[in-house]
Amino acid sequence: MNGDEDLEQFFQDARLDTSKLFVELPATPSFPYPEKIPFGYDPIGEIYLRGRASRNLASGKIPWWVLVTGWSLFGGGLSLILAITVHTLSFEILLTVLLPLIFLMILWRGTYAKVAIRNHRGSGR
Repeated sequence: MNGDEDLEQFFQDARLDTSKLFVELPATPSFPYPEKIPFGYDPIGEIYLRGRASRNLASGKIPWWVLVTGWSLFGGGLSLILAITVHTLSFEILLTVLLPLIFLMILWRGTYAKVAIRNHRGSGR
């Protein structure tokens, strides 16, 4: 018995009726590799979650109240540091300006993206 005859015993009716063929699609697609969010209490997980929060802030897809709160919080901190620096005339304190500036740059990108999205939606009407 050769290989072709062995296959014929499994596929006796080689003609398929194409009207009986169908494909089932699930209602909600499931992703094969869901994103695993790391644990925020280990160092690498905390770094990942901070980066993810910064990316979300810079994307412009966050509510306006988050942007306004961020501007008031970090902008207020920056103005407080600058007022202390001017009052004490100690320019070494200016090194502490770097931390609020990083967050303000991220907020600037988020605000710019939010306004650009809003302008893009408004011009298409």
